[in-house]
Amino acid sequence: MSRRLREVAHDIALQGVRLLLFYAREAARRGDYEYARRLVEHAWRIVEKLDVPTPRSLRRGVCERCGVPLIPGVTARFRLEPRGRRGSRLSVTCLICGWVWRLPYGVSKGEGGPQEAEGDRAAGAGGRDHREERAE
Repeated sequence: MSRRLREVAHDIALQGVRLLLFYAREAARRGDYEYARRLVEHAWRIVEKLDVPTPRSLRRGVCERCGVPLIPGVTARFRLEPRGRRGSRLSVTCLICGWVWRLPYGVSKGEGGPQEAEGDRAAGAGGRDHREERAE
């Protein structure tokens, strides 16, 4: 298959996945969880068979255990959990099966946590430690 034809096939597949997820969310809002689950399953099959990149809405917007779309207040509870040293996280609880998923937030990739880098401390304090100033 040529590159252009593959790109067109991927675009059509992604449109189909988005449409299936839209209908799955609507079915879940109506309370038809089994139908929503089947629609999500079809969306996963399209992604796997055509080897397209998985849309974020399919990765993060669907319960991993029961397969129902996660809709705040309807099928899921979203909470922000502040955690001191371990960092803050978003806790998503599926109201259908009870599955809990925790995602860190507020820390960019590569940062280890709330500690500041050595270069930042030196630049912010003019290269001197504040304890040295008090001792003088």
